[in-house]
Amino acid sequence: MAEAAYVSLAATAFRAALAAGDHMIRRYRTELVVETKSSLADVVTDVDRACEEAIRRTLADAFPHHRILGEEGVRPGREAAVEALADCLDCSDLWIVDPLDGTTNFVHQLPLSVVSIAYASAGEVRFGVVLDPYRGEWFYAVSGQGAYSAGDHDIRAWLAAPSADWPGKPIRVSGVRELRRAVMATGLPVRHRDRQNVMRRAADVIAEVKSLRTLGAAALHLAYVAAGRIDVFWEFDLNAWDIAAGALLVREAGGVIQSMEGHPYSLCVRDVCAGSDGEMLRALGARLVAGESP
Repeated sequence: MAEAAYVSLAATAFRAALAAGDHMIRRYRTELVVETKSSLADVVTDVDRACEEAIRRTLADAFPHHRILGEEGVRPGREAAVEALADCLDCSDLWIVDPLDGTTNFVHQLPLSVVSIAYASAGEVRFGVVLDPYRGEWFYAVSGQGAYSAGDHDIRAWLAAPSADWPGKPIRVSGVRELRRAVMATGLPVRHRDRQNVMRRAADVIAEVKSLRTLGAAALHLAYVAAGRIDVFWEFDLNAWDIAAGALLVREAGGVIQSMEGHPYSLCVRDVCAGSDGEMLRALGARLVAGESP
Protein backbone atom coordinates (compact mmCIF):
# COMPACT_ATOMS: atom_id res chain seq x y z
CA MET A 1 0.00 0.00 0.00
CA ALA A 2 1.36 3.43 -0.96
CA GLU A 3 2.36 5.86 1.77
CA ALA A 4 -0.27 8.36 0.62
CA ALA A 5 -2.98 5.74 1.20
CA TYR A 6 -1.75 5.09 4.74
CA VAL A 7 -1.72 8.83 5.46
CA SER A 8 -5.33 9.09 4.30
CA LEU A 9 -6.38 6.08 6.39
CA ALA A 10 -4.57 7.40 9.46
CA ALA A 11 -6.05 10.88 9.17
CA THR A 12 -9.56 9.49 8.93
CA ALA A 13 -9.05 7.02 11.78
CA PHE A 14 -7.59 9.74 14.01
CA ARG A 15 -10.54 12.06 13.31
CA ALA A 16 -13.01 9.26 13.99
CA ALA A 17 -11.29 8.36 17.26
CA LEU A 18 -11.23 12.03 18.30
CA ALA A 19 -14.96 12.36 17.68
CA ALA A 20 -15.70 9.30 19.82
CA GLY A 21 -13.16 10.15 22.52
CA ASP A 22 -14.40 13.71 22.88
CA HIS A 23 -17.96 12.47 23.30
CA MET A 24 -16.86 9.87 25.83
CA ILE A 25 -15.17 12.51 27.96
CA ARG A 26 -18.17 14.85 27.77
CA ARG A 27 -20.41 12.08 29.06
CA TYR A 28 -18.04 10.73 31.73
CA ARG A 29 -19.72 10.91 35.16
CA THR A 30 -23.05 11.96 33.66
CA GLU A 31 -26.34 10.08 33.87
CA LEU A 32 -26.30 7.10 31.51
CA VAL A 33 -28.87 4.85 29.87
CA VAL A 34 -27.53 1.37 30.65
CA GLU A 35 -28.88 -1.87 29.14
CA THR A 36 -27.79 -5.49 29.42
CA LYS A 37 -26.82 -7.49 26.34
CA SER A 38 -25.93 -11.19 26.59
CA SER A 39 -25.70 -11.18 30.42
CA LEU A 40 -25.77 -8.89 33.46
CA ALA A 41 -22.01 -8.45 33.06
CA ASP A 42 -22.31 -7.52 29.36
CA VAL A 43 -23.68 -3.99 29.22
CA VAL A 44 -24.12 -1.19 26.70
CA THR A 45 -24.87 2.49 27.21
CA ASP A 46 -26.22 5.30 25.10
CA VAL A 47 -22.63 6.59 25.01
CA ASP A 48 -21.36 3.41 23.29
CA ARG A 49 -23.96 3.88 20.57
CA ALA A 50 -23.32 7.61 20.17
CA CYS A 51 -19.55 7.01 19.93
CA GLU A 52 -20.02 4.36 17.26
CA GLU A 53 -22.34 6.63 15.29
CA ALA A 54 -19.73 9.41 15.40
CA ILE A 55 -17.08 7.00 14.13
CA ARG A 56 -19.34 5.65 11.38
CA ARG A 57 -20.16 9.15 10.14
CA THR A 58 -16.49 10.13 9.97
CA LEU A 59 -15.44 6.93 8.18
CA ALA A 60 -18.37 7.02 5.75
CA ASP A 61 -17.75 10.65 4.83
CA ALA A 62 -14.16 9.86 3.87
CA PHE A 63 -14.68 6.37 2.43
CA PRO A 64 -18.33 5.88 1.47
CA HIS A 65 -17.71 2.47 -0.14
CA HIS A 66 -15.83 0.89 2.77
CA ARG A 67 -17.51 -1.65 5.05
CA ILE A 68 -17.71 -1.05 8.80
CA LEU A 69 -17.92 -3.79 11.42
CA GLY A 70 -18.80 -2.15 14.71
CA GLU A 71 -19.66 -3.75 18.03
CA GLU A 72 -22.92 -1.88 18.46
CA GLY A 73 -24.11 -2.84 14.98
CA VAL A 74 -23.98 -6.57 15.80
CA ARG A 75 -26.52 -8.58 17.79
CA PRO A 76 -25.31 -9.67 21.26
CA GLY A 77 -23.65 -13.05 21.70
CA ARG A 78 -20.73 -15.04 20.38
CA GLU A 79 -22.56 -16.60 17.46
CA ALA A 80 -23.74 -13.26 16.12
CA ALA A 81 -20.21 -11.82 16.35
CA VAL A 82 -18.70 -14.78 14.49
CA GLU A 83 -21.37 -14.56 11.80
CA ALA A 84 -20.94 -10.80 11.36
CA LEU A 85 -17.18 -11.16 10.93
CA ALA A 86 -17.54 -14.01 8.44
CA ASP A 87 -19.85 -11.84 6.34
CA CYS A 88 -17.17 -9.20 5.77
CA LEU A 89 -13.88 -11.03 6.42
CA ASP A 90 -12.68 -10.91 2.82
CA CYS A 91 -13.65 -7.30 2.16
CA SER A 92 -10.98 -5.27 0.42
CA ASP A 93 -11.72 -2.28 2.68
CA LEU A 94 -13.03 -3.02 6.18
CA TRP A 95 -13.07 -0.91 9.33
CA ILE A 96 -13.33 -2.79 12.62
CA VAL A 97 -14.60 -0.60 15.44
CA ASP A 98 -14.99 -0.85 19.20
CA PRO A 99 -16.34 2.59 20.08
CA LEU A 100 -15.97 2.17 23.85
CA ASP A 101 -13.91 -0.77 25.03
CA GLY A 102 -14.35 -1.00 28.79
CA THR A 103 -18.04 -0.16 29.11
CA THR A 104 -18.33 -1.60 32.63
CA ASN A 105 -15.46 0.66 33.69
CA PHE A 106 -17.25 3.61 32.12
CA VAL A 107 -20.50 2.83 33.92
CA HIS A 108 -18.64 2.56 37.24
CA GLN A 109 -16.68 5.78 36.58
CA LEU A 110 -13.33 4.01 36.35
CA PRO A 111 -11.17 5.91 33.82
CA LEU A 112 -10.09 2.80 31.92
CA SER A 113 -11.99 2.86 28.62
CA VAL A 114 -10.61 3.32 25.12
CA VAL A 115 -11.65 3.79 21.50
CA SER A 116 -10.31 1.11 19.14
CA ILE A 117 -10.37 1.42 15.34
CA ALA A 118 -8.65 -0.84 12.81
CA TYR A 119 -8.54 -0.97 9.03
CA ALA A 120 -8.18 -4.34 7.30
CA SER A 121 -7.89 -5.40 3.68
CA ALA A 122 -8.67 -8.98 2.64
CA GLY A 123 -8.45 -10.14 6.24
CA GLU A 124 -5.12 -8.43 7.03
CA VAL A 125 -5.01 -5.54 9.50
CA ARG A 126 -3.11 -2.65 7.95
CA PHE A 127 -3.70 0.19 10.40
CA GLY A 128 -4.88 0.39 13.99
CA VAL A 129 -5.38 3.05 16.63
CA VAL A 130 -6.29 2.85 20.31
CA LEU A 131 -7.15 6.12 22.06
CA ASP A 132 -7.25 6.60 25.83
CA PRO A 133 -9.25 9.84 25.99
CA TYR A 134 -8.86 10.27 29.75
CA ARG A 135 -5.10 10.68 29.44
CA GLY A 136 -5.01 12.02 25.89
CA GLU A 137 -2.78 9.09 24.99
CA TRP A 138 -2.74 7.51 21.56
CA PHE A 139 -1.30 4.19 20.43
CA TYR A 140 -1.28 3.43 16.72
CA ALA A 141 0.45 1.17 14.22
CA VAL A 142 1.02 1.21 10.47
CA SER A 143 1.64 -2.11 8.75
CA GLY A 144 5.36 -2.43 8.01
CA GLN A 145 6.11 1.01 9.48
CA GLY A 146 6.07 0.44 13.24
CA ALA A 147 4.00 1.22 16.30
CA TYR A 148 3.86 4.60 18.03
CA SER A 149 2.54 6.46 21.03
CA ALA A 150 1.53 10.10 20.88
CA GLY A 151 -0.27 12.78 22.86
CA ASP A 152 -3.36 14.72 21.89
CA HIS A 153 -1.25 17.71 20.89
CA ASP A 154 0.88 15.56 18.57
CA ILE A 155 -2.15 14.09 16.81
CA ARG A 156 -4.03 17.36 16.44
CA ALA A 157 -0.93 19.08 15.08
CA TRP A 158 -0.36 16.24 12.60
CA LEU A 159 -3.99 16.43 11.45
CA ALA A 160 -3.47 20.07 10.53
CA ALA A 161 -0.89 18.91 7.94
CA PRO A 162 -0.99 15.10 7.48
CA SER A 163 2.18 13.48 6.17
CA ALA A 164 4.15 10.23 6.30
CA ASP A 165 6.21 11.76 9.11
CA TRP A 166 4.26 9.92 11.81
CA PRO A 167 3.53 11.80 15.05
CA GLY A 168 4.76 10.72 18.48
CA LYS A 169 7.52 8.22 19.20
CA PRO A 170 8.11 4.52 18.42
CA ILE A 171 7.19 1.93 21.04
CA ARG A 172 8.53 -1.57 21.69
CA VAL A 173 7.44 -4.58 23.70
CA SER A 174 9.28 -5.19 26.98
CA GLY A 175 11.37 -8.18 25.90
CA VAL A 176 10.46 -10.17 29.03
CA ARG A 177 10.60 -13.90 28.20
CA GLU A 178 9.97 -15.58 31.56
CA LEU A 179 6.67 -15.73 33.42
CA ARG A 180 8.37 -15.25 36.77
CA ARG A 181 9.59 -11.83 35.59
CA ALA A 182 6.32 -10.84 33.90
CA VAL A 183 3.56 -8.41 34.68
CA MET A 184 0.60 -10.33 33.31
CA ALA A 185 -2.83 -9.03 32.33
CA THR A 186 -6.07 -10.83 31.58
CA GLY A 187 -9.82 -10.36 31.60
CA LEU A 188 -12.74 -12.56 32.53
CA PRO A 189 -15.37 -13.70 30.01
CA VAL A 190 -18.83 -12.29 30.61
CA ARG A 191 -20.48 -15.72 30.89
CA HIS A 192 -20.37 -17.10 34.44
CA ARG A 193 -19.51 -20.70 33.50
CA ASP A 194 -16.53 -19.53 31.44
CA ARG A 195 -15.32 -17.43 34.34
CA GLN A 196 -15.16 -20.49 36.57
CA ASN A 197 -13.27 -22.48 33.94
CA VAL A 198 -10.80 -19.68 33.31
CA MET A 199 -10.05 -19.22 37.00
CA ARG A 200 -9.42 -22.95 37.46
CA ARG A 201 -7.12 -23.05 34.45
CA ALA A 202 -5.29 -19.86 35.30
CA ALA A 203 -4.68 -20.32 39.03
CA ASP A 204 -1.23 -21.93 38.73
CA VAL A 205 -0.13 -19.55 35.96
CA ILE A 206 -1.11 -16.47 37.95
CA ALA A 207 0.76 -17.77 40.99
CA GLU A 208 3.96 -17.88 38.89
CA VAL A 209 4.09 -14.34 37.58
CA LYS A 210 5.59 -11.22 39.09
CA SER A 211 2.24 -9.40 39.17
CA LEU A 212 -1.28 -9.51 37.71
CA ARG A 213 -3.42 -6.72 36.25
CA THR A 214 -7.03 -6.83 35.07
CA LEU A 215 -7.89 -3.44 33.58
CA GLY A 216 -11.22 -4.40 32.01
CA ALA A 217 -10.40 -3.35 28.43
CA ALA A 218 -8.66 -5.78 26.07
CA ALA A 219 -7.61 -3.08 23.61
CA LEU A 220 -5.89 -1.16 26.41
CA HIS A 221 -4.14 -4.33 27.59
CA LEU A 222 -2.78 -4.91 24.08
CA ALA A 223 -1.68 -1.29 23.71
CA TYR A 224 0.20 -1.59 26.99
CA VAL A 225 1.86 -4.82 25.80
CA ALA A 226 3.02 -2.95 22.69
CA ALA A 227 4.34 -0.10 24.84
CA GLY A 228 6.24 -2.48 27.16
CA ARG A 229 4.11 -1.67 30.21
CA ILE A 230 2.55 -5.14 30.36
CA ASP A 231 4.69 -8.17 29.52
CA VAL A 232 2.05 -10.83 28.80
CA PHE A 233 -1.66 -10.67 28.04
CA TRP A 234 -4.15 -13.46 27.47
CA GLU A 235 -7.91 -13.69 27.34
CA PHE A 236 -10.60 -16.07 26.15
CA ASP A 237 -13.55 -15.41 23.85
CA LEU A 238 -12.81 -11.93 22.55
CA ASN A 239 -14.37 -10.45 19.43
CA ALA A 240 -12.54 -9.08 16.38
CA TRP A 241 -13.24 -5.48 17.42
CA ASP A 242 -11.62 -6.11 20.83
CA ILE A 243 -8.35 -7.28 19.31
CA ALA A 244 -7.75 -6.02 15.75
CA ALA A 245 -6.08 -2.65 16.42
CA GLY A 246 -4.16 -3.96 19.43
CA ALA A 247 -2.92 -7.00 17.51
CA LEU A 248 -1.24 -4.80 14.91
CA LEU A 249 0.21 -2.63 17.68
CA VAL A 250 1.83 -5.66 19.32
CA ARG A 251 3.18 -7.05 16.06
CA GLU A 252 4.60 -3.73 14.84
CA ALA A 253 6.15 -3.13 18.27
CA GLY A 254 8.22 -6.30 17.84
CA GLY A 255 5.95 -8.60 19.83
CA VAL A 256 4.02 -11.80 19.19
CA ILE A 257 0.27 -12.27 19.21
CA GLN A 258 -1.29 -15.65 18.56
CA SER A 259 -4.11 -18.00 19.44
CA MET A 260 -4.01 -20.07 22.61
CA GLU A 261 -3.19 -23.05 20.39
CA GLY A 262 -0.10 -21.25 19.05
CA HIS A 263 -1.45 -20.29 15.62
CA PRO A 264 -0.60 -16.85 14.20
CA TYR A 265 -3.17 -14.16 14.91
CA SER A 266 -5.95 -13.66 12.39
CA LEU A 267 -9.23 -11.76 12.64
CA CYS A 268 -11.00 -15.04 13.46
CA VAL A 269 -8.93 -15.70 16.60
CA ARG A 270 -10.98 -15.33 19.80
CA ASP A 271 -8.73 -16.93 22.46
CA VAL A 272 -5.56 -14.85 22.33
CA CYS A 273 -2.22 -14.35 24.05
CA ALA A 274 0.39 -11.66 23.39
CA GLY A 275 3.87 -10.81 24.58
CA SER A 276 7.53 -10.69 23.57
CA ASP A 277 8.31 -14.38 23.09
CA GLY A 278 6.42 -16.90 20.97
CA GLU A 279 7.77 -19.98 22.75
CA MET A 280 6.67 -18.67 26.15
CA LEU A 281 3.23 -17.84 24.75
CA ARG A 282 2.81 -21.29 23.22
CA ALA A 283 3.62 -22.92 26.57
CA LEU A 284 1.28 -20.53 28.36
CA GLY A 285 -1.53 -21.14 25.89
CA ALA A 286 -1.17 -24.91 26.16
CA ARG A 287 -1.47 -24.73 29.94
CA LEU A 288 -4.49 -22.45 29.84
CA VAL A 289 -6.32 -24.52 27.24
CA ALA A 290 -5.53 -27.86 28.89
CA GLY A 291 -5.66 -26.57 32.45
CA GLU A 292 -2.41 -28.33 33.25
CA SER A 293 -0.21 -27.50 36.22
CA PRO A 294 3.52 -27.02 35.67
